[in-house]
Amino acid sequence: MVDFSESYANDLLKGIIKYSQEHESGTVHKLPLSLRDSGNMDNVLDFAMKWKADAIIGQFQSSDDISVFWRNGIITVALDYRKTDPSVCCINGDYLASGSLCADYFIKKRVNNFAYFGLGGTFWSEERREGFMDEVRRQATGATMSLYELNDPGTEWRYDPSEIADWVISLPKPVAIMACDDTRAFYLVDSLNQVSDAGFRIPEDVMILGVGNDESICELSSPQLSSLELNIEEAGYNTAGLIDELIPLPAEERSGRMRNIVVKSSYIMTRRSTDSMVHSNQYVSKILRYIHNNITEHISVEDMVALVPMSRRLLESTFRREMDTSIYQYVINVRVEKMKDLMINGNTPGEAAEILGTDYKIIARSFKKLTGITPSEFVNSLEK
Repeated sequence: MVDFSESYANDLLKGIIKYSQEHESGTVHKLPLSLRDSGNMDNVLDFAMKWKADAIIGQFQSSDDISVFWRNGIITVALDYRKTDPSVCCINGDYLASGSLCADYFIKKRVNNFAYFGLGGTFWSEERREGFMDEVRRQATGATMSLYELNDPGTEWRYDPSEIADWVISLPKPVAIMACDDTRAFYLVDSLNQVSDAGFRIPEDVMILGVGNDESICELSSPQLSSLELNIEEAGYNTAGLIDELIPLPAEERSGRMRNIVVKSSYIMTRRSTDSMVHSNQYVSKILRYIHNNITEHISVEDMVALVPMSRRLLESTFRREMDTSIYQYVINVRVEKMKDLMINGNTPGEAAEILGTDYKIIARSFKKLTGITPSEFVNSLEK
């Protein structure tokens, strides 16, 4: 009983169905959301009893009396549910870790101004915020940090674009903003797109990163949104396995075997909203933007020299001093990261090399040197 208009719920269902097919165990029924939204758990129970359900998986409010299911022998699994109850299995993310991972992603882009765009009154947003801010404090000494939270978590698609845009305009630039999820990241981009005279650009001045990698949202956004992928399907598979393990047990033994399912963070899918590097040196920053914007093209140092009032020797020495690496090596590093993104997005290693306009054998050697595995091994690791 979840909102299947969200990719999170659909990916969870895929994992459940995969387990069911592999183990030939049980069937899955979708309950209408109107039952949950009525707030009357007895109505939900009647529906579940009618279908002779062994377990119910749902998005519940803390005010819902979900103990009615347990008392009637139905295993209860709750999504994003903070209430501690030994009779309930909770599916929650590793929220602190996801916030920390997003902060580290931005820090590696040499950003020094950070912000978090969240949802007030929701523990998962608050924990992602905590993980994000703690990692910034740990790694980025002297960095600025700002916070904006929407305070109506029960109302989707109701927000004030002008107020959000004013907040972003007030932030020191360039700034990296983590949104608590893809929906809120979309709110950010949509709000900024309505401000024609803001005088800044995404991602050069404002980078925006979401969570969930919901393609229907990320691809709809303009520019397209970068997002943290979550192993939701794996969590669905593990949830079905737990239910299968509990069903044969007598009711009095089940509570001792209940355990929570953790949705782990996977990787960050880089799209246009963060596909840039920033630097306090205006010339180095210009070179970084050029590299990221032209990574699928032939890039020469001569082309970059033409962009800045510096000799080749001065440019190369300045870049090395500021970035701790050569221009040549930096281009290789970016190509390898872009190759990862392309393969994560379904391209074969050969196709990724072709898109990048580089020889496969050359990029494969660089890939293994930087990651310790071959491109094919990287693809195989995604399938596990």
